[in-house]
Amino acid sequence: MRIGFKGEDIRERLFLATGMMPELAVVPFISMVVNNAFFTAQRLGIFTLLERGPQTAEAVAEQAQADEHAVQVLLEALTGFGYLQRRDGTFELSRAMRKSLSGRSAEMARSMLEFAPDVARKFETLDEAVKTGDVADFHFNPVNADQWGHYLTFLKQSAGRPTKAIVDKIELENPRRMLDIAGGPAMYSIAFCERYSELESVILDLPESAREGEEEIKKAGFENRISYVVGDIFTTDWGTDYDLALLSNMLHCFKVDDCRTIIKHAYEALNAGGTMIVNEPGFPGKDEQIDTFAAFTSLLYFTVTGGRTHPTPSIETWLKEAGFEGVKRQKGGNQVQVIGRKPK
Repeated sequence: MRIGFKGEDIRERLFLATGMMPELAVVPFISMVVNNAFFTAQRLGIFTLLERGPQTAEAVAEQAQADEHAVQVLLEALTGFGYLQRRDGTFELSRAMRKSLSGRSAEMARSMLEFAPDVARKFETLDEAVKTGDVADFHFNPVNADQWGHYLTFLKQSAGRPTKAIVDKIELENPRRMLDIAGGPAMYSIAFCERYSELESVILDLPESAREGEEEIKKAGFENRISYVVGDIFTTDWGTDYDLALLSNMLHCFKVDDCRTIIKHAYEALNAGGTMIVNEPGFPGKDEQIDTFAAFTSLLYFTVTGGRTHPTPSIETWLKEAGFEGVKRQKGGNQVQVIGRKPK
């Protein structure tokens, strides 16, 4: 994936080809305008209003409790950016926008629409975060009262593919007990319990995740096989006697020393012969080419938690340092699973 511009007509394509528009300099400037138009519209509920049908700028302004002149400018900008279309003095969602909200990935699109403005608030503090290295982790310092709900909905909608990659591709020898560390709303535990009929899972996570996850567990009918231990991972007792430990999309919330501590703690919680699975977005090792997705995830995770996407070779090293044997990796989409076993 590469971020850039493509001309809409021959004139624009020729202009780009001349090099008169320095693309790498222009991308941030134009993206800033587009992004903020989108975030403002989402926060004001404009997309929800227009999903009901065409409306005038005056009607939108009244319902959004906003200035009519400013709303007119914003709606016209969103039309030019492809989110809306206008007809007979009214504005409505564009065909592409309606397709995004009603197609096969509609729930995923909606969850991103809701969560993106919350993330944007965190990026407003990036200057200071880069200067000091200090980030207020959004798990403990939400930007608003709705953030946890938006975040958990996003997690549930985005968990499908990586969960399938782990469960389908990794063969385990009938595990009995699983430790799902920072397992969120239980999507991974549910998937593993569906495959392994005798498996019971303990999810260690914060109370907000537990409340949401308990509802998902009930829907799946696994109240007797999946339970939560609520608390902070560094101060809560994890227990022992586990055959499987899963760290999925959580190491990126922490810096290196904490990651090493977490992996060592998981090693100690496992039975001899137990399996450790770390699932994270892939990130290249030293001097390897960094692609757009890897760059995106790493800066995103730093901005919202203070962590980063850790290089996959580093994660392999941490497992070996903790005592795991036969450490290997496999790839599913943009996610990489690093797998190791505790010696028998």
